[in-house]
Amino acid sequence: MQLRTTLASSLALLIALPALGQQVEPLNIAGARPEPAGQAEAAAPANESIDLGQASASAGAPAAGARAGGTIAGMSLPAPLAAAVARGSIARTAAAQATLRRVGPAPLAGPSAGPAERTVFAREPVRVNLTVGQERLVTLPADALLHAPSDIAHVARLESIGGTLYVTALVPFTPIRIIAELVDSGQQIPLDLVAESAEKAGKAPAAKGELQVSVVEPSTVPNPSQRTGDASAGGTAAESAAVDMVQLTRHAARQLYAPRRLANATPGVTHVAVPEQPVPALLRGAHVEAVPVGQWKGGALYVTAVRVTNKSRYALELPLESLRGRWISATAQHGRIGPAGSDTDTTAVYLVCERSFESCL
Repeated sequence: MQLRTTLASSLALLIALPALGQQVEPLNIAGARPEPAGQAEAAAPANESIDLGQASASAGAPAAGARAGGTIAGMSLPAPLAAAVARGSIARTAAAQATLRRVGPAPLAGPSAGPAERTVFAREPVRVNLTVGQERLVTLPADALLHAPSDIAHVARLESIGGTLYVTALVPFTPIRIIAELVDSGQQIPLDLVAESAEKAGKAPAAKGELQVSVVEPSTVPNPSQRTGDASAGGTAAESAAVDMVQLTRHAARQLYAPRRLANATPGVTHVAVPEQPVPALLRGAHVEAVPVGQWKGGALYVTAVRVTNKSRYALELPLESLRGRWISATAQHGRIGPAGSDTDTTAVYLVCERSFESCL
């Protein structure tokens, strides 16, 4: 009985083997991984774009093939100005206000030709007219440090060498204020740069050649609040009388020591001839040589510049209290001079009197 049962089980197993063989499939290692049941429906469509952050990172960048630049209030701006307007910068905003159409960088040319233009700074800012692409020279009374907007290089090329400014406008712009601070005196000169395109300037270009800027001393600038009844000779006499001994002394010092471009005339002061002969014993008790080198008159006062040279082997403190003559004031350019033959053995003394130099000795 047991043997019959065992034979029946073996026969059933042999009958079932072909069916099991039909359900087994070979393993395909290179094939795609089958999707788990129930997740195929949740997968994203193949043609749907997925945002990985590219849109936010490239939102401000121009598309491929697009022109560089931007548009503001209906006007097309060159590339250097498009980003500047958004930041509200000074120089590039001025250029945007002056640009009514798309303006590309103009080809640079040499210094503008034409006669030199001269102007005098007396509190009012100096206007510097420029033509786009044309370099213009601005000559100052002395070497200067420039104070300009930080983004000025985007609209103009600006250089300062030896008291001369080299200015080239790259695009048109409305007035931009820069400050030139003179190195020797510390005086500040405001300059208003304005640029126009060559087409807009037409036959009368904005730049008329070199611009030479001179300075009027603050003490000689008239006060606009003071109203004079007439402009007759009485006004000239009052101006001459206003020159005091301090202004006279400063005028004489500029004539001797200042660069020629700074030795400007002082209103009401005139040059007076003086014999350039050594004056013996002008400084009593000092072994020096004293020679008058210039004399000027302002109002009722005279000032004489006297060159003093040390003739001894020792340094000398100038004894101004031992001066011979009747002087209202005496001022030394240097209070101490070096021994004879040294680089510091010579200075100047400025003597102020109500009469000429010979009459006051």
